[in-house]
Amino acid sequence: IQPWYQLRIAVTVLLFIVGYSLLLGFLMFYPLQHEFAATANPDQQFWIARQVLELHKRFWPAVLVVAVLVAAQSIFVTHRVVGPAYHIQRVMEGFAAGNYGMRVRLRRWDRLKELETTVNALGEDLDLRETAQRESAGRLRAALADLKVRIEETGVPPGVRQALVEIERIVADLPMPN
Repeated sequence: IQPWYQLRIAVTVLLFIVGYSLLLGFLMFYPLQHEFAATANPDQQFWIARQVLELHKRFWPAVLVVAVLVAAQSIFVTHRVVGPAYHIQRVMEGFAAGNYGMRVRLRRWDRLKELETTVNALGEDLDLRETAQRESAGRLRAALADLKVRIEETGVPPGVRQALVEIERIVADLPMPN
């Protein structure tokens, strides 16, 4: 769903693996280099140099294979987080736009299941509140219309009529019932 984000995470993981591998390489090769420099015996230096070369031949290709495998696996793992985060973001944007009927539907193996439940509960609550608000606004409109008819039938001071006009303006801004 967001391939650039997932790729960025994979590259970050790959860089960490390379960094840790360099540290591991330093910790493995430095003592050998130190031992090589400390000895004056050519036979022992030859043996150490051979060991270092053999170790290099096995270590760095293994590091490369592991780094590529872990970076590829990070794409798979982030897919289980990035996809759900994207869906949750879209639903939250819908809520912000007033569409409270939207719900998050995650796949069986996706992460963020707890957040799915919370966001869906929020949507349900917002939907119920909006419905109650619309019903209340409808009842208020009906009561205002009835009050207006009664005021028309009886003589009331101009201040009351002016207050009624102001109440009508306020009620006009309320949501309409479905």
